[in-house]
Formats: sequence, C-alpha cells, structure tokens
Amino acid sequence: EHVSKTGLDMGNCIASPCATINYAISKAPPGTVIKVAAGTYDQTVDISKPIDLKGAGASSTTIDGTGIDPSNNGYYGVVYVGTTGGLTTIQGFTITNPYPDAYTSGEPEAVALADESSTDSIDVVDNDIVEGASDPNASTDFPIGIDTFLNSAQTVILDNTISGFFQGALLEDNGPATVESNVFTDLISNTAGPTTYPAEGLFFLSDAAGSLTGQNATSNTFENYSGYGVAMDAGYDNGNCSTTPCNGSITGSISSNQFALTAGTPGAAAIALSALDNGNALTVTVNNDKGYVTSPSVGISITATGGGDISYTESGTKIK
Repeated sequence: EHVSKTGLDMGNCIASPCATINYAISKAPPGTVIKVAAGTYDQTVDISKPIDLKGAGASSTTIDGTGIDPSNNGYYGVVYVGTTGGLTTIQGFTITNPYPDAYTSGEPEAVALADESSTDSIDVVDNDIVEGASDPNASTDFPIGIDTFLNSAQTVILDNTISGFFQGALLEDNGPATVESNVFTDLISNTAGPTTYPAEGLFFLSDAAGSLTGQNATSNTFENYSGYGVAMDAGYDNGNCSTTPCNGSITGSISSNQFALTAGTPGAAAIALSALDNGNALTVTVNNDKGYVTSPSVGISITATGGGDISYTESGTKIK
C-alpha cells in the first residue's frame, strides 16, 4: 500500500495512494507493507494489526502531531501501537510534536507502545523522534520520546535519534527489550512545583508486581544534556501495582554505551541502579561503558533501600 501527500482516502491504497496513514492501515491485511512518500503528514497513527510502516527516510518524511489529541479516538501518542497479533515495524520517519493527551495526564508522548501480547514484536528503527516546538509547557509537562507502558511485546529500539524530551525512552513494565545504537541528545529537565527533575535518557522501570527480564541497553550515545543516561529502577510504590511494596524486579545489561553529559544536580548519574523496598530485586551487568559526566553528577550510582536487593557485576567501564 502507498500513502502520499497527493493521495485520496479511497480504494485499497494499491492502485493509487491514500492520503492518511490510518486509512491505509484500515485497508491493510496483516503483514502489509505501507510505504509513506516524502512529506509532512499532520496526523496521528493508530496501529492495531501487524504491519510494516515505512517512510521515505527520517530526513524527508514527517508525522506531525501538532494540536491533535488522539485520546478522543481511544489511543495516545503521535504513533501508537496496540496489540497487533504479530510483528510491527516503524521505520524511516521524523515523529514530532506530541499533544499533552488527557489519557497520559497531560504528558506528551511521541511513540507509545502498548501491545499486551508477549508473542508479538515491535521494531522501531531509523527514526528521528523529536519533541518539537508546539508545546509551550515542555519544561513542566514531562514529554516522553518512546513510552512502553505495560507493553508485553518483544521490543527492539534501534538506530533512532531521540531529542528534546524530558525522558528519551521510558520502558515501564515492559516485555523483553533491546535498545541499541540510538542517540539520546538535547534532553531537558522538568519542574513540578519547587522540584526540578533532571532529564532521563533511557529509564527501565518495574513498578508492578513481577519480574522484567531481557532489559538491555547496548551501544547507545547519551550526549549534550544534564541528567541521567541509563537508569534501572526495581520498585516504585506510586506505580501500577495495588500493593505496597510492589515487589518488582528487573534483569538486564548495560553495555558499550557512550556518555557525554553536562553538569547536573547532585545524585544524577550516567548509570543509575536502584532497588527500593523489600522484595524488589535488580540483577544487572555493566560492561565497557565509556565517557564522562560533569560534576556534581556521577558516573555510576547504586541505591538499595528498605531491603531492596541489587546484584551487580561490572567490567571494563570507564566513566570519568
């Protein structure tokens, strides 16, 4: 199927292109490749079947969510992936200007992954994911580049550039995830009342009862911002579980990442590992990560409180 700026939403998008990506998805059998021609598409995208969505390249194909609240249609984010029943790929776009959706309590999200099937797969590859300039409250509404809220699918986030957000990627209660060879850059701190929160590049979070496995960050670059690079947090009592403590656990690896982070607040770190409260466990290997963090931030911080347990092995890491 084909989508273009000169298309019309009629037919099956094969003999002639359609105008909107959602219309093309509605006509697509599972497994369809949908090719989106160069141009700027003032649309949001709702994916609920396995498709291969391909732009003509991030430098020429833009999905722009300025002023569009998709929660009125039952989804959120500029590009949303629900339970699809197979493999979904999103490749070759600039994805920008997320709306502060009511569903997310006003947090703008560019790419929202919420596939509830562990047998599904999602690949997010070769995109520029950019907060954009349409949100005047970007410094206070906590915008997120990629959010995997209760996403059980096997997820690959590869070769993307993610910029301008408070959180580059929040992998919250996620299925197995490979985050590799991405660039997290120019992220921003956010304030809520008197508190300033440093920017967060890649945040693996378990805030529901259960264990997350295969949470891996490899060969990513974190640069030109003040705050955290990679964080793994096992347990968060304000999260998605109904008991206190939540007893959430994470197993994963942080390997061969590069850090060039500027001065931040005390306690911010290139790599931050935490397990909070009894029953929360973090098992992580840290290998061959390099770079620097400007004081008063630190290279690696490890926090275990209230009976939380961290099993941590490190080799070859040099973060100054």
